[in-house]
Amino acid sequence: MKKIGACFALVVFLGGWAGFARAAADLKTVKMVIPRGSAFVLSYYAARDAGIFRKHGIDVEVDSRPFAGFMAGLPSRQVLVGTYAGLNAVEQMNEGKDLIVIGGGLTSMQDVWVRKDSPLKKFSDLKGKKFGVWSRGAGATKALEVLSMDGFKLDLNKDVQTIEIAGPALMALLDKGEVDAMFNLSSLSIAAASQPDKYRLLFSPDDYWKEKTGAPLVWSAPTIAWKDWIDEDRQRAKNLVDALHESWQWLRQNSDKAVEKYGKLAAVQNAAEAATLKKMLQAGGIFLEKWDPKIVDAQWRFLEIAKQVGIIKAVPPKDKYSLVLR
Repeated sequence: MKKIGACFALVVFLGGWAGFARAAADLKTVKMVIPRGSAFVLSYYAARDAGIFRKHGIDVEVDSRPFAGFMAGLPSRQVLVGTYAGLNAVEQMNEGKDLIVIGGGLTSMQDVWVRKDSPLKKFSDLKGKKFGVWSRGAGATKALEVLSMDGFKLDLNKDVQTIEIAGPALMALLDKGEVDAMFNLSSLSIAAASQPDKYRLLFSPDDYWKEKTGAPLVWSAPTIAWKDWIDEDRQRAKNLVDALHESWQWLRQNSDKAVEKYGKLAAVQNAAEAATLKKMLQAGGIFLEKWDPKIVDAQWRFLEIAKQVGIIKAVPPKDKYSLVLR
């Protein structure tokens, strides 16, 4: 009986191992790049560790890079899909590159901050002032340029003394009063939000767009893929979008766990920042985890305004450059 039991256990073990091996073989490998010091570090790495991507049949390989390296990844086809600066992708669509927006991503959660004692009361008060940004080329900065023209007729390239400087140095300049307001990296926007005794919110692009359309603004970093990658395996593309959306839903309820392991890489510096991040996530901010015709319409409405104010040359046809995977 002992021999029979041992044989049975061996069969069960081998059967289980074979099933695991088959499951592993069925996973589709997808390589992606993300920027260091961003909330994406938490969603990609921690949700991966929690098995979210494998649940959807995806073996995700994630490379976290400095911002310039991240920006180079998708256009150069080092990776074929990713959460990428949206308006930069639109410019490349207008140049003929077959890039398709297929899912949600980072909303324009970077906000415009001033010191608490600043005399500035509204965004239009920035006219003639010194305004610090961490990157002129970032998708969030370009989105801000559109909204500043749409809502306030304020041209950030003409009406404001816009200064480009690295994130930590930018916050130091604001502290010294050498810039009047800042538009910083997502992690440093969270840092400002976690210190209400020191900083005050002047303008939220995401709140502005939600009030105008009922939908968040996702052009900071929507999910974008090369068309040939989608055509090669449409089910893989759908599964990846589902996995990304679920990773952001997962993070809303598990940010403590994610920060504990990956907070340093995500530039979450202390308990106050972790608490602020958690509050933002649980309130539905930072990520847009759905992509449907209503959301697409709101995003293309933004592109129409971007064209009107001269930020982009043309609006890519919605039926060609956006796709809701079913």
